[in-house]
This record gives sequence, C-alpha cells and structure tokens, in this order.
Amino acid sequence: MPIEQTSYVPTLAIRPSEMRGLEYLPSATQSRMTPCVLLAPWSSARSIASAVERFERAYPHGVYFLDIDRDYTYSNPDAPAQLELAQLNNPANNFQAWCDFIAGFGRIMPCLQLRDQSETAIRDQITRYRDMGRNFALRIFRDREQLNLNEAVAALAAEGAADFVVIMEGGWSRDALQLPAWFSGIMNNALAPINAQVPYVASCTTMPKAFSQYVGRSEVAFANRLLVQQVQAFQNARRVIYGDWASTRPRDGRTGGGGIDIPPRIDYPGDDAWWIFRNPDVWSFQRAAAELVEDAAVWDGSTGQWGEQMIAETAVSEHLGIDTLQKNVSVRVNLHLHRQAFYGTDLPPMEDLEDDWED
Repeated sequence: MPIEQTSYVPTLAIRPSEMRGLEYLPSATQSRMTPCVLLAPWSSARSIASAVERFERAYPHGVYFLDIDRDYTYSNPDAPAQLELAQLNNPANNFQAWCDFIAGFGRIMPCLQLRDQSETAIRDQITRYRDMGRNFALRIFRDREQLNLNEAVAALAAEGAADFVVIMEGGWSRDALQLPAWFSGIMNNALAPINAQVPYVASCTTMPKAFSQYVGRSEVAFANRLLVQQVQAFQNARRVIYGDWASTRPRDGRTGGGGIDIPPRIDYPGDDAWWIFRNPDVWSFQRAAAELVEDAAVWDGSTGQWGEQMIAETAVSEHLGIDTLQKNVSVRVNLHLHRQAFYGTDLPPMEDLEDDWED
C-alpha cells in the first residue's frame, strides 16, 4: 500500500497559492508526502477535470487522496465546472458520478462519500474502488456531523481488509493540543471495529486567521507534531501518521478582502513555528524580507528551496520576488511542505535536491 512509505499527509485545496508552492518543490521532497487534495473548480476553467489536471502538473509523480472540498462556496451554480462538482456530490446510485470521475485519473485514491448511503451502498462503493485497483480513504471530521459513520465502519470492518486509510480531520483550531481527546476518543469508540493494521492520519491546522496582533518579528508556534505524538502514545497498536494543512486553512466562504488593504508581511516556516515579519504602515515586502534575512537567529538560507530564493530576492527588490500576499502564501507553503517532509532528519544539501533536467 503506497501510504506505508509516507510519513506526511498534507491537506491541499486546489488554490493558486498552494499549487504554486507545491509545484516548485523538488521530486525528492514530493516523494516523501502523500497529499490529500480537496476538489473544487480551478480558476475560470470550464471543466472540473481541469482542477485535477492542475494539481497533477504541480505533483507529477505518485498517488494522492482526493475528496470533495466541502468548504467550497458555489458562486454560480450554472457555471459548467460548478455544475459538474455538484453532480459529483450527488449520492444517486451509490455516488456513481463520483466513481466514474475517479476512474478517469489513475493516481487518485478516492475518499469514501457517505451522504445518504446505507452500509450496502458503501460496500458497493468500496467494491468499485477495489475493482479499479485503488486504495482509498475514510475521511471524518471533528467540526461537522459524521454522516453515516456507523454504516461506513460496519462496511469496512466486515471483511477485515486493510487496503484503506482513515483520515481524521481536526479542521482549524486555535491550539492543536486541545484536540488529542477527540482523535483518541473516536479511534477508541466509533472506529474500534476497524482492522488494527489500517493506518490513521491525524490532521489539523492552527494557521492564524488574522495577523493584526503581530508586529515586528513574531514567532507563532504550532503543536501538530506533539498532537500526533500524544495520540500515538494512547494508540500504540495502530500507526498514526502526521497530517496538516501545509500552513493554510479551510476556505472561509469569503471571496475577497472586503475592500480593506492588508499590510505586507513575510511568513517564514520553521520546524515547529511560523515566523511572521510584519510592521503595518512601515514595512514593505522588501523591508520585511530584509529584516528576516538579516536575522541570524531565524533565517536559514541553506534549504535550496524556491521559497527561500524568493525571500532573498525580495530583500533586494520586491520586483524580483514577493510583491503580493498571494506570493507570500506560495512561499510559505513551499517551505512548510519541505520542512515537514524532512522533519526529524537533517535537511538534504542543495545538490541532492536537484531534479534531472529534461529537454
């Protein structure tokens, strides 16, 4: 099973900043992760398939999980791609439309769709995935109703197979260490009948929703690793894999900035914290980047990653690097994914990360 080789499952929405940060990672980094991708229309593309194609350009090798982005807001339900997404979310005939869509992309490990599904219907969906030769995932959520979870567990436990993964999604939280009880509780109770050989992913995000409190150089710690350690300590018979949101958050339904000018800032990921360099009305992107690069206690500069190169170039001139908050997010995602993929090991030297050149 491909998930046996991974120690990192980042959740990625198909949004421009995330796709750009991902696609600039070397294959050596990408090979150490198995993303969970949330399907939503890509930009103004007329087909929902374009979203998967965009992701696969950014992540050209290896399998990945795919689920429907449940936080996506339909702005124009008559638009072709939005109409197609709604059709994929239709439970008719045991999610026939979803299963047919999955069949068209050979690298997808689909997430089970449970809405309005009986145990028999879920078994049929599982059979379809197995007939395609696919591993798959049961993805459950802390912050929303667990639709037909008992039926899903019964369907999965009936055969005792272990060709799937359980992704436990904690969503957004102010503090990851508030969540171990939920993860452990659902594993010990609702999920207890599942084969002990099935791996679990524990995922959440604590990326701040607002940055006005951060002025100058600010450290924002995240405790996702400690969360997984605590869950694993109480579940030593099961494998618990680290997951996060690649330094982003679920969509919040807003489509714009509300006409408010957001001050420039530079975000710099460490192993267990994000460093925020921000000084409203004083620092430009260039000044924030220069402050970071000159801070020997924070700046690494030796990862060889696109994100660090962009920050270093921004310190010279915004025109060479980051000049929008969207580019800042791409840089943050790029560096966060790289550090978490190699967490607990020495980051490899630049020369070991260079991909073979192809004409």
